[in-house]
Amino acid sequence: MLRHLTQNDSVRSDDCTRYAAGHRVHWIHAKKCRQEPGRAVEILLTSGDVRDDGWVELRPAFDYSGELPVVWTHAPLSLRETLAGHRGRVYWLERWHALKLVEGEGGGGLGDERGAGLVNVGLQGGALCEVGSARCGTS
Repeated sequence: MLRHLTQNDSVRSDDCTRYAAGHRVHWIHAKKCRQEPGRAVEILLTSGDVRDDGWVELRPAFDYSGELPVVWTHAPLSLRETLAGHRGRVYWLERWHALKLVEGEGGGGLGDERGAGLVNVGLQGGALCEVGSARCGTS
């Protein structure tokens, strides 16, 4: 199950121990996302956007001239649960292949890290992690 954590950690699945693309966020990855976020695009993302196979199509929240990728997560059910309870903004951090969930309206989303969580996503798919098991598919 995914859970929201503070700025020093990530939104993650407790059942997975992998740090590969689409799985858990390593602490160094989280640190880099915070210190050097690069271009951040605010996106519209709801639980209904997460497909059963883990693929998620990203849609910009505002006019955006670039293309956003379709990304993959190892735990689509957990991500849906997190998004269903999320009441803030979501950003695509292109440089780090991560989604950043920010609670509340303050700070323009990136300046105030309190209540933020990260989701490590992949540009290629893999096997979904088994719920309730430490086993996780390779990507």
